[in-house]
Amino acid sequence: MRPAAESKGGEMSRKTVTASLVALLALGALLAPGAFAAKPTLNVIEVDESFPDEFLSEACEVDVTTHVEGRIIERVFDDGTGAAELRTLNLGLTATAGDNTYRFRDVGADLVRIEPDGTAILMLIGQLPFDFTGLLKIDLETGEAILEPQHTTGENVEKACAVLTA
Repeated sequence: MRPAAESKGGEMSRKTVTASLVALLALGALLAPGAFAAKPTLNVIEVDESFPDEFLSEACEVDVTTHVEGRIIERVFDDGTGAAELRTLNLGLTATAGDNTYRFRDVGADLVRIEPDGTAILMLIGQLPFDFTGLLKIDLETGEAILEPQHTTGENVEKACAVLTA
C-alpha cells in the first residue's frame, strides 16, 4: 500500500505504490527545510475494499481476492514556503482463495524529509507486506536507495501460498 523501490505486495499495492511515489516526487520539488514548523492539515482516509490480487494469484497459482480495511492519515505541513507530507498507515489485509484465508498487515509511516544539503529523502518505516520490515530511505532525485532494510519478508509469500492452497 506504500511506495517502495520494488514492492512485492498485491496488485492494488503496486498501483497505490506508483501513485503515492509520483505524488511524493512531485511534492519533493515543493519541500522546504522548515516545512514541519507549521501546524499540519489532516486528512483521514478510511479504507474498506476488495480487489483481485494479481500478485498472490500468480505466486500461488490460484485465484486470490484480497480485502483491505483500515486507515491512512495524511498530515500536510505548509509554512508558506513549501509543503511536506507524513502518512501513517494501519491496514489489515485478508487474502482469500476458495475457503482459505491468509491475514497480514501494512503498518508504518512514509515521510519526505529535506536534508541540510537540499536532498529530498523518502523514508518508508514499518512493515510492508511481502517486502520488508524496518526502514528504507530513497533519494527522490535519483531514485537510489540510501539505506535498505535489514529484514526482508519475501518468505511470507510461500507461507501465504501454503495457507491459500491448502
